[in-house]
Amino acid sequence: MDTISIPFPQALYHKIILRSGGRLDPVQLAIDQVEHFIERTQDDDIHWTRDGIAAFAREKGAHAFVDIGDPKGGHMWKPVFLPNGMHLRMHCKSKSYHAQVRRETIHNDDHEFESVSQWVRWVASNTARNAWHDVWIKRPVDADFL
Repeated sequence: MDTISIPFPQALYHKIILRSGGRLDPVQLAIDQVEHFIERTQDDDIHWTRDGIAAFAREKGAHAFVDIGDPKGGHMWKPVFLPNGMHLRMHCKSKSYHAQVRRETIHNDDHEFESVSQWVRWVASNTARNAWHDVWIKRPVDADFL
């Protein structure tokens, strides 16, 4: 099983150890609780739909939260795989335009495009452009656009 690290309050970790006399593994307890939550709410649309995620983000004030889709998914741009979450940038007429790969498509503000070339045509007001020359990409791990 692949794992990630989630910040867990050290004081809470120690309370679990102390109260259980060391018999409970705090990591397994957290996993069990999350699995129980998922099972208990599997039919509850408010937790598992885009509308539910958006409602959660509004309620918690998470304005920067964006549903990018499956982190292992993405968009194939000819021989280049653009993973969900990747940022695109293009300069046109002295202005920078930005887009992001989300849920296997290209998103620019409120617009959704099926391909990078569709986005490039939209940015360039339907004039002929070569996306391979005009588009810069930035993976989530990159400091700047390439």
